[in-house]
Amino acid sequence: MKKFKPIQLTLFFLLCMPIQMLAQENATTATIEQLEKEMYRLYPTRNTDEFMDVTERLKETALKAGEEALFYRAWANQAFFVFSKVSRQKGMEIAKAMNEHSKRHDSKLGIYYSSVTNANQSSSLKMEEEALRLYLNAIQYKQKYLPNVNAAAAYIGAAKIYCNRRQKEKVLEMADKAMAEPNVLGSHIVDAWSYRCLAAMIPEGENLKDEYNKAYEEWKKAKEKYKYNTSHSYLIEIYHAQVNGDYKEMLEWAKQVKNPQERYQFMSHAYEWLGDWNNALDYFKKYKLLSDSLNSAEIRKQTAEHTLQLDVIRAENQAKELLLHNQSLELAHAQDELEQRRLEEEALNLTLKNRDIELSNASIKMKNDSLDRHAQQLKLSEYQSKLELEESKERIDFIILWTAISAGLLIITFLSIYLYRRNRHMKELTTAYDKLETAYEQLEQTTAAKERIESELRIAREIQMSMVPHEFPKRPDLDIYASMTPAKEVGGDLYDYLLEDDILYFCLGDVSGKGVPASLFMAQTIRLFRALAKQHLMPASIAIRLNDELTEKNDNGMFVTMFIGQLNLITGQFHFCNAGHNPPIIGGDEQHGSFLEMEPNAPIGLWPGLEYIGEEIESIKGRPLFIYSDGLNEAENMKQEQFGDDHMLEILRHTKFKDARHVVELMEAEVKNHRHGAEPNDDMTIMCLKASHSN
Repeated sequence: MKKFKPIQLTLFFLLCMPIQMLAQENATTATIEQLEKEMYRLYPTRNTDEFMDVTERLKETALKAGEEALFYRAWANQAFFVFSKVSRQKGMEIAKAMNEHSKRHDSKLGIYYSSVTNANQSSSLKMEEEALRLYLNAIQYKQKYLPNVNAAAAYIGAAKIYCNRRQKEKVLEMADKAMAEPNVLGSHIVDAWSYRCLAAMIPEGENLKDEYNKAYEEWKKAKEKYKYNTSHSYLIEIYHAQVNGDYKEMLEWAKQVKNPQERYQFMSHAYEWLGDWNNALDYFKKYKLLSDSLNSAEIRKQTAEHTLQLDVIRAENQAKELLLHNQSLELAHAQDELEQRRLEEEALNLTLKNRDIELSNASIKMKNDSLDRHAQQLKLSEYQSKLELEESKERIDFIILWTAISAGLLIITFLSIYLYRRNRHMKELTTAYDKLETAYEQLEQTTAAKERIESELRIAREIQMSMVPHEFPKRPDLDIYASMTPAKEVGGDLYDYLLEDDILYFCLGDVSGKGVPASLFMAQTIRLFRALAKQHLMPASIAIRLNDELTEKNDNGMFVTMFIGQLNLITGQFHFCNAGHNPPIIGGDEQHGSFLEMEPNAPIGLWPGLEYIGEEIESIKGRPLFIYSDGLNEAENMKQEQFGDDHMLEILRHTKFKDARHVVELMEAEVKNHRHGAEPNDDMTIMCLKASHSN
């Protein structure tokens, strides 16, 4: 029986291998499902670090398991999460990396998800024409190459754009096609029914109530079934109350709308249909005032054309002078560096020559020692010859005579050669020392020139720092303080404020890039902001005008992210517009602080003709506002660990507000402790303000 044991063992391992492989496959599937569930749980939050960690692990696991569609879907969610909640520029960089990876690996799934991601980002930037083109191209590509892939997200995105254009039939077509996709998600079904509800309101006809209520009931069922809430929920509930005549319900839903322009419009209609004409008129006036501030940019442009033109010309002239001055400094600096390198090489060559001379002198010394020993040997031979040739005196005299003559000639010859070579080496050594002394003098001149350039760069830094305010108003109803720390001699961050009576205009921005080009763009931006603020424009209008001016002749493709605000110190009313900048942190009565939720807008200077949306808070009196550039939350230590949004928010929540300057200086000290000796990796600018109740 012993001879059958190897066969039995072989059969046992062959039977166990499929079981082990099946167990590993089940474990991998469970891990993927858990990570995918975590990804969708974290997607609506602002937990950036946790979300990025989960999606990176999901990408790695999906790639190993051959789940290509899930790999690119997780990557696409990363791109849009970072784009909408962290930084638009970083979100676009992630989408670009995914697109390049797809093309490099010839992945049709990757190309499809890249197209949908680019379309979503274009739609968020209000570039509807480009976004619709990308959505339709992605759908066509999917139908041709990927018939079994779910393209509901692309159909939903196209439905949103058609809804904005009020093309009812197109909206219904896109919604139906989204629900007919294979493996459609519950969230896509809820979104599709929400757009069918909105389409029922285009245009309002005789069958409006029946058509809307039918779509509303299906939307309600889907929402409860899949436990998913859309961004249009308030609007759908408002329309449902409107078409059914329940205007009190409509008013309650209208009060919850975040966009102030839409909130005032719906509240005005609700009060009108309830017969409350006074409130209807008041909210209609608020709606018109906000609409006029967004739509009258052209009229205000004609009114202030002369003032703006003078400020623009002045800013351009100063920027050109600063550019020419910096270019000349850079050329001089480069020339001095080349000259210094040449002198260092020449000094090195002289050092090598001196070493050759020392070796030659050592060789001559060795030869002289050899001559001395030879002379001594000759004398010994002479003495020995006298002893041996005593019997033959004539022969001895003859040998001694010629020996003495030969020795004398040999000594004279060697001495002559030695003196000649020593004299020649002394001349070469003198010449070498003269050249070395000249090289040292030139090196001192180069060092002096380098110190002069560094001094001029310090002067340029002082000029730039003088362009931002360092004195702040001393009023009982306003506490404001700001600081700017460039990473290099000159930087690209900026801040400014203008106080006209009881109206405060302020801004904080971050120019793309660093150094001299960023400082020039910063100078032009701050001049234009001051000119526009003096015209008493709303923040959104200021952003529109800045974008129109800065995109003109912007050959280098530079741009600036900005937060622009207008604060009424009497009422506390706060108007603001965010142009692609980091979200500020605002304090509250019951909570220590949270990130301000804002309408997404593109950075200033990227594309001409953009419309920027402004927002409003009725009063921020008693609530401190903290604004910053990404040099704060992205500050790195020696291990390249960032300071982080969560750490920044935690510090502010545990800091008792004494005054604005205390908050700014405290945050600067925390960042310095975090770096722990590491050099700054970006410019850092901080502003804090608080409007108080007047006594």
